[in-house]
Amino acid sequence: MIAGIHNIEKIISKILKDFDILDEIEIRYSNLEGVDIQCNNLIRYSKNKNLLKIKEALSNELSNNLYVEKININEKNFINLTFSNAYLLDHSSSVENSIKKEKNESVIFDYGGPNIGKDLHVGHIRTLNIGRALYNIYKRAGYNVISDIHFGDWGKPIGLIIAYLEEEEISLDTLTYADLEVIYPKANDLSLKNESFNDKAKEISKQLNSENKIYLKKWKHIHNLAVPNIKKLLNKLDHRFDWYLGESDAIKEVSTVVNDAVNKGLLIEDSGALISTEEADPPILITKSDGSYLYLTTDLGTVYFREQQQKFNKYVYVVDSRQKNHFEQLFKTVKHFNLSSAMFVHVGFGTVNGPGNKPFKTRDGGVYKLDSLFEDIKKKLKKYNDDEKILNTLTNTVLTYSDLLPNRSQNYVFDLDKFTDINGKTGIYIQYAQVRAKKLLEKSNNIKNENYISKLNNEERQLKLLITKFAYYFNLSKNNYEPHHLADYLYTLCQSFNSFYAKNKIFSDNISDEKKAIRIQIVKDFYNTSCLVSDCLGIKLVDSM
Repeated sequence: MIAGIHNIEKIISKILKDFDILDEIEIRYSNLEGVDIQCNNLIRYSKNKNLLKIKEALSNELSNNLYVEKININEKNFINLTFSNAYLLDHSSSVENSIKKEKNESVIFDYGGPNIGKDLHVGHIRTLNIGRALYNIYKRAGYNVISDIHFGDWGKPIGLIIAYLEEEEISLDTLTYADLEVIYPKANDLSLKNESFNDKAKEISKQLNSENKIYLKKWKHIHNLAVPNIKKLLNKLDHRFDWYLGESDAIKEVSTVVNDAVNKGLLIEDSGALISTEEADPPILITKSDGSYLYLTTDLGTVYFREQQQKFNKYVYVVDSRQKNHFEQLFKTVKHFNLSSAMFVHVGFGTVNGPGNKPFKTRDGGVYKLDSLFEDIKKKLKKYNDDEKILNTLTNTVLTYSDLLPNRSQNYVFDLDKFTDINGKTGIYIQYAQVRAKKLLEKSNNIKNENYISKLNNEERQLKLLITKFAYYFNLSKNNYEPHHLADYLYTLCQSFNSFYAKNKIFSDNISDEKKAIRIQIVKDFYNTSCLVSDCLGIKLVDSM
């Protein structure tokens, strides 16, 4: 929480210490009418012989605090406090300063993870949005952050594509990215029906690991065809990464990790396969009996590769919850092989569904590609604005805000009509509120703020109080890897602003200069705070609607 609250905590702590109570003070925001914050430390001491003296000391000291309007210690010994106008006016104009800044802590965010043989589809929405939001939040908190998309550009999927190209005698020279989108599913289906084709794909994958020059050349051609197209779409969706690396970048490191583990006695052979000596149920398989790698193996090599580039304090993998067991095995093996001393975190998430909680598909029943979803949202938004740049920003707002609003652990239904509505809990509602505030600020250029401290009415006070809570929701999102706290806060903030705007005139002739200045400052504080939250979530703002 912010400096004023820390000051109140210190006062309560000092008084309790004077009576030999050495508790760690915990202050929480309150939902009680007329109460802003609560402290419950005193409820455990109802039978303390000095209780009345403690209450008196707390009441006397806090009543004289500049930031406290009212203190009440009720019959259950809850300490209830109401902030003064001075507190609200002081602490709503610099909320970014309330963020505790970390120093010399490095975090790598692994998210995105598209397979280069497939186009980005609706299933990639959550990893992209949650990953970017957490990256922005941690960067804002002072961490040194790196984002790595970690392409799926190696292993059996590539073996399947090359095997299909050879099987159908398709020339690399005529191959397009659109062809890859068709080839991969066909190759995958064929591998399930045709054992010899499946064996061929596995052999090609094995040959790639052995640096077969012919297959490496074909892989490179496919890679160079796919990656620029994926980057182009990501840029359209306003997603960018520090590292555009993939499994292929760590293949040499994979063999190093496996060989080192063998030499250290950390692997045992079982019918040709290599299994970790780490106790686990089921046992952790590192290489298959034919010597081929698994996703786990390439992930281990990637950790080793990253450790050579930079030392990280934390690895954060933003991958759907169905991969939970994979990451549990990965993190165990990283420690068992002593590859890194960093903290490893899997940020799992639920699925994006369509009507009836069924898989989200296009009208013709196909997989909903992100590019198609972008264009479908854009068409619906043309009723608000026909400027191409603004439309693109609004479309990305819908894709981002709608996805971040639900708790990441939950599945949710992507409702095109609902999420593109200007009313309700939508990204369009958020944008509209911020555009309104921006226009008010542009109109108020001649109104100066003289640092007035005046009585605030209900709407003014509620908005000011809500603004001061930024750090609370920021820390909830950061510490729990849950951007939905900030997303929900942003909506509540905009809702409170709209209520304030509807009930309070700013430019009327019968409003005093002092009240005009205070209200414009409130608009400015709202706008700056909502811009800050939007930036954390990865939402760019428009200038007009």
